[in-house]
Amino acid sequence: MTMAFIDAYNRRDYDVALENCDPEVDWVLPEQQASDSGKGHDDIRRFFDGLDETFDDLRLLPQESVDGGDRVAVRLRHHALGKGSGIELDAELYHQVTTFEDGRIVRIEYLTTWPAALEAAGVDLT
Repeated sequence: MTMAFIDAYNRRDYDVALENCDPEVDWVLPEQQASDSGKGHDDIRRFFDGLDETFDDLRLLPQESVDGGDRVAVRLRHHALGKGSGIELDAELYHQVTTFEDGRIVRIEYLTTWPAALEAAGVDLT
């Protein structure tokens, strides 16, 4: 489900991206971007719309994923082109941790480091 969410986002098919999300899904961004966090499909769509206003193209490129049971961590690379400026971004900015409950996505959190994402997913790789 996590990869289906990312794939649908990359196609800008937001209805499909959100179809497995609980209506009250928590959308949690890192502290420096906490004002963009929210709850529910409308808040996530509003965030996606803001990204579309900022970038001509933004793709989330999964590098690896680790299943922690009810949470999945995905190491992401972001590729984007700035709208108007054409400035290209190709970097690992945030990593996604998706939490599931009863087969539904109830929380999507983004963390700034891969170790923090693994920790949030309850994964111990030592």
